[in-house]
Amino acid sequence: MRTLLVAERYPWPQNSGSRLRLGGILRGLSRCGPVDLFSVLPATRTDVLPPPDDSGLDRMGWTTFDTRPPAGLARLATVLRWDTPFELARPDGGAALRSLTRFARGPYDLVWYFRIRAFALVGGVLAAPTVLDLDDLEDHKIAAQVAVPGGDADRPGDRARRSLSRALAVEEARRWRRLQAGAASRVDATVVCSELDAGRARRAGVARVEVVPNGYRLVDDPVGQTAVHDPPTVLFAGTLQYPPNADGARFLVGEVGPALRRLVPDARIRLVGRTTPALAALDDPPRVRVVGQVPEMADELASTDVVVVPLRFGSGTRLKILEAFAQRVPVVSTTLGAEGLGAEDDVHLLVADSAGGLAEACARLLEDAGLRHRLVDRAHALFRERFSDDVVSGEIAALARRVAGSSGVG
Repeated sequence: MRTLLVAERYPWPQNSGSRLRLGGILRGLSRCGPVDLFSVLPATRTDVLPPPDDSGLDRMGWTTFDTRPPAGLARLATVLRWDTPFELARPDGGAALRSLTRFARGPYDLVWYFRIRAFALVGGVLAAPTVLDLDDLEDHKIAAQVAVPGGDADRPGDRARRSLSRALAVEEARRWRRLQAGAASRVDATVVCSELDAGRARRAGVARVEVVPNGYRLVDDPVGQTAVHDPPTVLFAGTLQYPPNADGARFLVGEVGPALRRLVPDARIRLVGRTTPALAALDDPPRVRVVGQVPEMADELASTDVVVVPLRFGSGTRLKILEAFAQRVPVVSTTLGAEGLGAEDDVHLLVADSAGGLAEACARLLEDAGLRHRLVDRAHALFRERFSDDVVSGEIAALARRVAGSSGVG
């Protein structure tokens, strides 16, 4: 069985949730036979590393697209173009599709599109059974962002700008919802990463939905520590350029942090991941350190006492939680941050949604060794049973064979 994987990502280095998921998809597909990877990347991306020897790839190639928002009359045209999400409104004249056509060496038994943007940018389905992987539901993510409380708008101009921004966000969510449903109607199966997202997708008109959870590698020697460090440290890790993570970082530093220091005065916060100048300004040593991207997350987790996931909007499931479970580091999360994993409050992690509640949960884990031990034991067992790479790769391979109508190999 031969597969073409078309992705709006390139999986290496494995330093973000979407790249980790793409790497897992590739490993699962390679259990069925040779895989060709074609990536459609932002023109600004510079860290395209050679694939590792055990990548499972037969061939690879990529093209780039312009992510800059259109300006002037072109921007007005995006508003008038009724069904195109604003983010995808800059046309490439079919360049991505031509590049893919030159790269492809079919026939393929299966085409797997990773992310809706890849499907939209190359113009749809090739002549093979097809899977569309919606690792994020863009419409739900935008709707949830609109629902996050904002600051008060005191001036009439502020209120008007906020109302306009909200109206545009609602319209953008509608356009993504229509695009996702339309794309799903043209493929043989649509994949999401949790039963929760499957229900959302079905309610939004997405047909033939399958669940393939996110996975993480099984760690031979987890780095989580039994004793709390001096000073105690909580960590939020992720691509901080990603709007849900950026909002979570501001919430953690501006609201959760002060409440935590009232309970644990010497507590430290570390923000780890690709960042922006605006978020870099949150750096306030020694209380807050904006670390930026690191070569190896295990080193950060080894010196961390609690992983906190303070997300207030978003979609999908959080690989940062699975990573912490695999490494035996206790986790505190909002309800949304932990959704879709089947992880239970006070069983696998602690869950709270207010700044005070998140601070209290972090303080409990910093002060109660028995609680830390109980949670990481059960979290690690959940990870091994449902989210380890071997388990998830098997599910991907089984789905690929079923859609392709082939027994495959492996």
